[in-house]
Amino acid sequence: MTEPRGRQLLPGQTSRVHVYDVADRTSRLVFESDTVLVEAPNVLDDRTLVLNGDGDLWLLPLPEQGTDAVLDETALVPVPMGGVDEINNDHVLDPSGSSIVVSARDGELYRVPLPDGGPATRITDAAAALPVARKFYLHGIAPDGSALAGIVGELSEDGVWTTDVALVDPASGEPRFLTRDEHPDDGCTITPDGGTLLWNTERFSPGTAQLASLRLDGGEPVRMTADERVDWFPHLSPDGTHLLYLSYEPGVQGHPADHRVELRLLPGALARGARIAAQPETLVALDGGQGTVNVPPWAPDSTWFAYCDYPARA
Repeated sequence: MTEPRGRQLLPGQTSRVHVYDVADRTSRLVFESDTVLVEAPNVLDDRTLVLNGDGDLWLLPLPEQGTDAVLDETALVPVPMGGVDEINNDHVLDPSGSSIVVSARDGELYRVPLPDGGPATRITDAAAALPVARKFYLHGIAPDGSALAGIVGELSEDGVWTTDVALVDPASGEPRFLTRDEHPDDGCTITPDGGTLLWNTERFSPGTAQLASLRLDGGEPVRMTADERVDWFPHLSPDGTHLLYLSYEPGVQGHPADHRVELRLLPGALARGARIAAQPETLVALDGGQGTVNVPPWAPDSTWFAYCDYPARA
């Protein structure tokens, strides 16, 4: 019997993809499947999304705007990744649009050509950290492609698992750690101006993830959210106007799947260090969490973004 690859749908569950128009504050369903669980949309261009599902990478051509068409799994176009056995839901488009960097189940980062796919190029060398077991998880790329913003997970010889923020050299695969401590970190990305790193961390409130920013030219982490909810995956729009993130109910640990969550919006000025009083706006409440917006989901023109949810069929 063949073992399933990647995360799978639960009995009676569907996997859906939506696009959200920021100006109109409206959401449009574009994909639904009860056989393939897709996750973590990137926007390749105004007509194409990139997602992972069943351990593979897929393109999803979007239906024409203004229609009510909803695609299913037959619309997914596979992206061959020679040399990569299975990926997770951490993948980010290169700013050139000619490749995507994916996080594989083996703990390494690989570059895959787009849109046609092909032989992948391994970037990192997790074995260099032995006897410490290391894994790389990608969440962002500098706008000039000069650095990969990743989480480096390490399991020490005495069994302690840590997660730290690092900038990974895309040529050598060497990480430059920006944090090196016991605080759980995740979801790091680089702002479109290349000057600031955003991520979620428990350093401010142990057990509760909150959003933070760090100027790459120096300074200390600055807290951007301060509430009882559990906040993950900050994504600044390309024009710097909007800060989108995923928010769980208080007390949730990690970023599990199949929870009632919210997609929230804050002013993008917070990511640039502005000290303003701002209440987040809830755009969508949905059944999701893991897989909804793990990686940058914004369209290049900042007018819309894509997200996934996983409701149970009525």
